[in-house]
Amino acid sequence: MTSARFGQLGSFLPDAPSTQDIVRAAAGTLGPEGFIAVADQQTAGRGRRGRTWVSQPGQCLMFSLLLRPDTPIEALAPLTLVAGIAVAEALPVPARLRWPNDVVIGGAKLAGILAELETPADRDPYVILGIGINVNVPAADLPDTDRLPATSLLVETGATTDRLALLHAVVDRLQAAYREFEALGFRALFDRYAALDELAGVELEIETPTGPIAGTGRGVDGSGRLVVRLADGEDRAFEAGEVTRVR
Repeated sequence: MTSARFGQLGSFLPDAPSTQDIVRAAAGTLGPEGFIAVADQQTAGRGRRGRTWVSQPGQCLMFSLLLRPDTPIEALAPLTLVAGIAVAEALPVPARLRWPNDVVIGGAKLAGILAELETPADRDPYVILGIGINVNVPAADLPDTDRLPATSLLVETGATTDRLALLHAVVDRLQAAYREFEALGFRALFDRYAALDELAGVELEIETPTGPIAGTGRGVDGSGRLVVRLADGEDRAFEAGEVTRVR
């Protein structure tokens, strides 16, 4: 199912607990692919692993999109990376990507991506793709984090950014990258991801369900898995996990 254009139908609110939940409600009433929910302020936004992303009015760009991919569920894992490519390429700074869902600059987190796959018993599966970007956030208002330090476009550029113009730029890039992914798979975007990959060639530690594993980043594979070269020379691919340390 391919929409004519992302964002043709949407919900634009001054505040909301979470744009993810707005899109989930729209999906339940058969909302079209490309439905968008944008909030000037989120009071209960969330990221991976139950983390919160709370924004103040006028400071962040927070939105979620409804996707109804034709790609089989087992091949959807790289969708977060595809979104990361679109976001990084749309930003007015030389942003890079930290697998699996962070957009960073100088080792600090500028944006995050959350893809939630829903598989209702009575209808086709769908994905809620959430994007959060620190735009006009002063240094004093940046949140404390348990992993990466936070930054914003204001901190990095010294100037305010038009959030509506940025929204249009990001959504246009997302639509184009998503359609390419749907038509040709992640391998069609592989080189673009590699050009933005912050972890390739660096020493890192990844937290896995069986404990931390250290090695050297070797990029991602065609399925979007993080490849790490271990001390014994073996290359191991990880479908899930969290990079907790980078040298």
